[in-house]
Amino acid sequence: MCKVMEIPEIFLSIDHYMKSFITPLIEETHADLLSNITTVSRAPALEVLDVKESKYFKHPKGLYYDILVNRAMEGKKVEWKYKSVNRDLIALSDVLPRRIDDLNGPKISYLIGIINDIEDEDSYRIHIQSSKPISFQKQDMNAKGEKRDKLFVVYLSNLTTNLRIWAALNPIMENANLNIINTVLKSNPITGEVDCSLCSSSESKTNVLSNSSAIIQSFGLDGAQQEAVLSCIATKECVHRNMVKLIWGPPGTGKTKTVASLLYVLLKMKCRTLTCAPTNVAVLGVVKRLMQHVRDGLEFDTYGLGDIILFGNAKRMNISEHEDLFDVFLNTRVRILACCLSPIHGWRSSIESMIYFLKAPMKQYRQYLREEEEKNSTKQLRKKVVMKNLQKNKKKASKDKRSIERRSNFRSDGEMNKANFVEASEEEAIVWIFEEFVIKRFKWIQNHLTYCLTSLYTHLPTSFLPLEVAKEMIRLLKMLQTLETLFGSVVT
Repeated sequence: MCKVMEIPEIFLSIDHYMKSFITPLIEETHADLLSNITTVSRAPALEVLDVKESKYFKHPKGLYYDILVNRAMEGKKVEWKYKSVNRDLIALSDVLPRRIDDLNGPKISYLIGIINDIEDEDSYRIHIQSSKPISFQKQDMNAKGEKRDKLFVVYLSNLTTNLRIWAALNPIMENANLNIINTVLKSNPITGEVDCSLCSSSESKTNVLSNSSAIIQSFGLDGAQQEAVLSCIATKECVHRNMVKLIWGPPGTGKTKTVASLLYVLLKMKCRTLTCAPTNVAVLGVVKRLMQHVRDGLEFDTYGLGDIILFGNAKRMNISEHEDLFDVFLNTRVRILACCLSPIHGWRSSIESMIYFLKAPMKQYRQYLREEEEKNSTKQLRKKVVMKNLQKNKKKASKDKRSIERRSNFRSDGEMNKANFVEASEEEAIVWIFEEFVIKRFKWIQNHLTYCLTSLYTHLPTSFLPLEVAKEMIRLLKMLQTLETLFGSVVT
């Protein structure tokens, strides 16, 4: 068994730094693939219906194929359903493997392929690059009893993250910007933490570090984690250096917790921050940690969440399963603000409707009565038309003398229809009295106005919506609740 060399703590050059991570990356990819192959019996799979050479096919290295798959595999359980995505590493086998040995099928040994392009997860065609030429005989629909070749696509792993790291470690551009890496490598681990002499005595910096230290005390960080956060804050406050801090630690040492705590402190300092990660899982992990701190520190309902934006592919991030992140997800925010800022149905329209209603409720009630009267007039006219048609049908039936029974049945049916119609027409629309109208109309406007105002102070950034305005909005909503209670007590 080959032993992988450890990543050194000190690097001699950028090239040395890059190459030090290549072997561990390959070994990590190999270990992940080996783990998935050992559980290949539970791997999702798809049956292949047809294989064609792609227009990019070029033997012997460019083995590109267009594959038609069957997404409705009969008799298979739910776990067999496979939604392929780009950069999936797959095995092509002539049998559905129940154990590792099944990959070496009776006709062919399995081939390795990678999905290069797919229109969407539900597409029936996938485009792959294979490790070896694929031999596949499609079933001839006119040849009865002839057995066609069997071929299955079996999921092994996804290489998206690994390929991104590989591309970062092997920059193809000669003039690639490596300033950040160069800055990190040149930092002295012994003197790098010493405060800048020009800033160490700054009163504002001392206050910032003191306030930051007080904030992170409640996060449950250990000494090393607190030191990492404070070190980053001190670097940010130094105006004489353009420094980069590297927070490093093995898996399970609390890097996500530390980064989330750092982001919260920077948020409280009104510092604009962009946070990226190589995987959606990592992004969601950091955001969830951050949101726990933010929600615990909110003073006025959800005011302040507008300063946080989470964006990405909603489907791949499976954002529908993370209800606690809806308020900061970009797609949701855009949709809600578009509704609240609409000139026809937005917050301004709701405010004007509420003011007009409270100023002249009787005027609106009269308008409501006129509309109900017009509806009743329309119903009466419709009733006359239907009655006239019933009378015509009755006269026509009386002229039909072919069967007394038929006349009798028709008369019974006609009278029954007439009775049902009269009974239905007698169910006049319920007209509200003035007090009921006031309650229902007020409640309708209040609900929409509450939705708009709450959404505005939740989703607008604090730089656009000052705290004083948000307080007035919250005070207005409380006043509307009091007014609703007052109306309810008058009616009861």
